[in-house]
Amino acid sequence: MAEGRIEVTGMYANMAEISDENLMYDFLQPLKEFEKYGIPVKTAMQNDVNGIAWCMPDYFKNTGIKYLIMGINMTRSILPFDMPTAFWWESPSGARLLSFRADHYMTGNRFGVESKTIRAEEMLWHLADLDNRGYPFDRIGIQYSGYRTDNAPPSTAASELVKKWNEKYETPKLRLAVSGEFMEYVEKNYADKLPVHRKAWLDWWTDGFGSTSRETAEVRKTQNMKQVDEGLFAMVSVMGGELGESLEKKLEHINENAIFFDEHTCGASESISNPFSENSTRQWLQKGAYAWEALKKVTLLNEDALGRFQTFLKKADFPVIYIINSMGWTRSGDIEIFIDDEVIPVQNKFRIIDLATGKEVPSQIVTRRREGAWWILGVTDVPAMGYKALKVEVSNEPASGEAESNTEVLENRFYKIVIDKSTGSISSLYDKELNQELADGQNPYHIGQPVRETLNNRRQMTPTQTTVSNIKITPGINGTVWESIKIAMDLDGFEPGTPGVPRGIEVEIRLFKNIKKIEFKYMMHKLILTDPEALYIAFPISLPESRIVFETIGGILTQGQQLEGSSSDWNAAQNFVSVRGKKGQIIIVSNEVPLWHFSDFNMSKFERYPRPGKTWLYSWVFNNYWTTNFRAFQEGGFSWSYQITSTPDTTNTFATKYAWGQRNPFPSRTFPSGTGELKNFSLETLRISGTENAMLINSRPAFKGKGTILLHFRELEGLPAELKLSSAVPGQTIKRIIEVNTTGRQIGQPLSSIQLKPYEVRFIEVEF
Repeated sequence: MAEGRIEVTGMYANMAEISDENLMYDFLQPLKEFEKYGIPVKTAMQNDVNGIAWCMPDYFKNTGIKYLIMGINMTRSILPFDMPTAFWWESPSGARLLSFRADHYMTGNRFGVESKTIRAEEMLWHLADLDNRGYPFDRIGIQYSGYRTDNAPPSTAASELVKKWNEKYETPKLRLAVSGEFMEYVEKNYADKLPVHRKAWLDWWTDGFGSTSRETAEVRKTQNMKQVDEGLFAMVSVMGGELGESLEKKLEHINENAIFFDEHTCGASESISNPFSENSTRQWLQKGAYAWEALKKVTLLNEDALGRFQTFLKKADFPVIYIINSMGWTRSGDIEIFIDDEVIPVQNKFRIIDLATGKEVPSQIVTRRREGAWWILGVTDVPAMGYKALKVEVSNEPASGEAESNTEVLENRFYKIVIDKSTGSISSLYDKELNQELADGQNPYHIGQPVRETLNNRRQMTPTQTTVSNIKITPGINGTVWESIKIAMDLDGFEPGTPGVPRGIEVEIRLFKNIKKIEFKYMMHKLILTDPEALYIAFPISLPESRIVFETIGGILTQGQQLEGSSSDWNAAQNFVSVRGKKGQIIIVSNEVPLWHFSDFNMSKFERYPRPGKTWLYSWVFNNYWTTNFRAFQEGGFSWSYQITSTPDTTNTFATKYAWGQRNPFPSRTFPSGTGELKNFSLETLRISGTENAMLINSRPAFKGKGTILLHFRELEGLPAELKLSSAVPGQTIKRIIEVNTTGRQIGQPLSSIQLKPYEVRFIEVEF
């Protein structure tokens, strides 16, 4: 602390790897604790990164954090800028953050700052080299650790050393300083002369999460379930329900565990060289425990949220299924739901009726249990931040069996899919609406085809790709929701099958009948191998005059729209990747797998100036390519999925809402037949108008008493937007709408409507 202020340094480590933009809100919540005691949080956040989130300036607005300082470790990466560089880092909305790309976060340790004697020659050569490269300032901020290692405790040795140096030498003068002092000097003297970079800084180290695919998938799903839960609690608050004093702490506990798992390493320094040592094993189990703790607690929280919401749902003299939409727009889609035999006996015919429209809801069994079954329902037009009711009508007639599907061609009014039996993947994907073949026949692999990659060693990184063998295709389910085929195959590095009975990787390809959607459901059975290897799923897509677009934290990027030297070999997609052209776009979503290679297999290219290439997508399911700090192997069963659609609508809004709708499940509650009359077939708690180019990212209680919630909005198309809010709960009105910052502190006057500048992010508090 200096001059009565707090310098925030290294909080939760790498911000680029937070795998959900809503966690950016939680990332900054500790600042609230300082404000409670009247302590001003000022000036600088210091961070060890090889990449930073594009929305950072928006989230730091009005929080007291003015500067961002980055210490760079070049391990397995290249370095943006050719020298330490101060610049204005600008988000898509135009919000700016004064940033500094320093050298390594232990540069000062190279000079011996923490030791008994400064290595003067090395320090002076470093400063002379900066002069030779045209470094523009007469001061520089150099980072160091208490001793020369990551995560070192502080050391007092530097104090005496710096004092002696300054007494002996006239120049250069050394000063021990908090991070913000150098940035204040830069801002005061050079603010109007600094370059502005309005590009994403993509992270070279996100590939490490490919070494922990199972836990990464669970944390991604946990964050979405938490988002759904927060929406449920917000609706409960709007409707006048009780939330309980412990709820905020429960959410913070989940947030903390998810953020700590997202911190950028996953193992001991010897995790690759000695992967089965006690230290490697213990450290990974401790790290992985954050993921499982978050999942465990969010699952309990989901039951808590539904239990509180259930008090506002009514029984009827027939079984009722309530489908709830916690997002800010009317949604259609499919929901997987367990229904007890008491409500739907699987041996009987039945109908599920949408009471708002009178139409039958498509349904089919996914799996059966002794006490009931998991069903998939195709629901339509569930109100924003509301629900609709479905009626169950059971007949005494016996249920009819489901037909088997074709094993070579799947076809409906949207698509025609042709399966290549030699690869177990899609050789032709024809879109009838776009009148377009979507599979690129120039690629040696087909859509959905697994590709294994190996390296000579982890330091040379020379890749070799191979693919599957011993393929078996069998009919899947042909129901009212989807028709599917099932494919099993063998692949080196996975559990081997026998001739005609493959086992290594299984996939079910589902063609939905009532909506334009294809789903791939994969399961792998992995052997324990510590030699460097990776698995991809190929999606070679073709559209005329198209490019690759994907969602990163807080924004949407076109391939190559990034700071030169930031990660170009691989990218982390938050919710979707799209191939977008003038004719339309193809959108791919994965709930579990965030990593992608674009245009080619890119290992070891390290391109400083990435250029758009072919619209070939490779989902990077796992790897163990790091030389330290990450896992050396993965093992056992792991399942993951992709949801695909195509559309003539080429907007960011369509792609974003489709992806968020796929990843955020519909909560539901099923009531057996009881007593009473059901009068309200649907309900909307909050009406939001003007969302043609804007989106409610998240809603959550403000924890200021009943009826106060926080809303997080983002504009998507680069156009102004005006949002208007009104209560849809009978007898209730909105008392006040006011802008707050990321931590929930009021920063403006009451609003009548919410104005969003192009690409702007705003946080709004609404009191009912």
